[in-house]
Amino acid sequence: MKIGLVGNMNNNNFSLLRYFRDLGADAHLLLHAEDGRGSLSHFQPSADTWQMERWQPFIHQTKIPNTPIAGLGFPMSSLMAIRSLIRAQLGGTDSWVAPISRSAIRKTYAEYDFLIGSGLTPAILQRINRSLDVFYPYAIQVEYLHAPQFTAWLNSTKGMVHLGLRWLQQRQAAGIRRANYVFNADPGVTQTTLAKIGASPKQMAIPMVYSREPLPAAPPTSILREAATLARESSISVLHHARLLWQNPGSYTDEEWTHENKNSQRFFTALASLLKERTGLRPRVFVVEYGPDVAATKGLVSQLGLDNFVTWLPIMARKELMWLITQVSLVIGEFYDVDRMIWGGTGWEALASGKPILQGFLFDDGEFAELYGYPPPPLLKVRHEADILDSLRLAVDQPQKLRELGEAARVWFDQYNGIGLAQQWLNHLGAERPQNS
Repeated sequence: MKIGLVGNMNNNNFSLLRYFRDLGADAHLLLHAEDGRGSLSHFQPSADTWQMERWQPFIHQTKIPNTPIAGLGFPMSSLMAIRSLIRAQLGGTDSWVAPISRSAIRKTYAEYDFLIGSGLTPAILQRINRSLDVFYPYAIQVEYLHAPQFTAWLNSTKGMVHLGLRWLQQRQAAGIRRANYVFNADPGVTQTTLAKIGASPKQMAIPMVYSREPLPAAPPTSILREAATLARESSISVLHHARLLWQNPGSYTDEEWTHENKNSQRFFTALASLLKERTGLRPRVFVVEYGPDVAATKGLVSQLGLDNFVTWLPIMARKELMWLITQVSLVIGEFYDVDRMIWGGTGWEALASGKPILQGFLFDDGEFAELYGYPPPPLLKVRHEADILDSLRLAVDQPQKLRELGEAARVWFDQYNGIGLAQQWLNHLGAERPQNS
């Protein structure tokens, strides 16, 4: 069977490509038109592997964008394309996207026996009366359905654009319902969204970090060489590479913002409190300049007197981040105030690398195992804001326990994620599939 993996947000499908091919499946990555470009430049396959030549033959560039224009037919797609062109010519942030025909969509995907995708793929395939074999959401509350960013955009539009987005939303829901399988990693608000549209998701994580590739022995860049030196000279080294997001820009309602807010500021506040207690401590905190609140976070770092302990790093490729993770003592995740919110790529990268992660974890005792069928990973779990400071104290006072936590995390990842989980995905494709609804 020939498997098409549609799109590459977060490099999820590139990870699946490698796992599937390791398992003997004929898998191919079908990049959207804008994958790995502009603001998505760090989500290109070459940013996630040191062995690009090995995988290049199985990666194919398509002309189909992961944008509303691709999910809408004539005349709405043409109207939105004209709007896109005008905005581009006036110097807006949007680049022009041309309409895509049904025949082009049909031709692009015709040779694949199975299609796995996320993003707007369900709506796009609706245009050619084809269903996904597996849909999995990458956004909280499902992209182009009820994700906070899409909802805020939808509510800010009027007239034909608003009508077009509403139409797109309906087509996306219909395409998701039609998928043979819906795998969903988030048992909270995303699960609720999928249930509301009549989908029947299976609680299944995404093998989104490929852990079977050896990393360079020496620092691969000058920035990483300097970072490794600073990490060795510190009392404890910490990496914060999650998106910095903690200030509502004003376009979200309070409820929408709760599901978007990573509360990144809480770590820095807790670190400042720790340094008041441990005046001789020499931590080194690496923070990646990623997210809308970089400037606000730099201001907070200065206000809290942390400048001497924080090293700012540019956005870098995941393959470089994975190397850096091996050099630090602790990784910082996200602190959503949302029940049953599972960690994102930051968490999977730490677990795959055998490093402890400080991560929000709003599950009741035993709830995670009940939902997924296996125990939660070894995390420094944050249920309340005060837990962040307590975990930092543990990290400083018990470095051996911190290392043991990381080693246990790697064992957990190999058992419950990675190639073992990819095999479960393949098993579903090989099983007798339910009829389309």
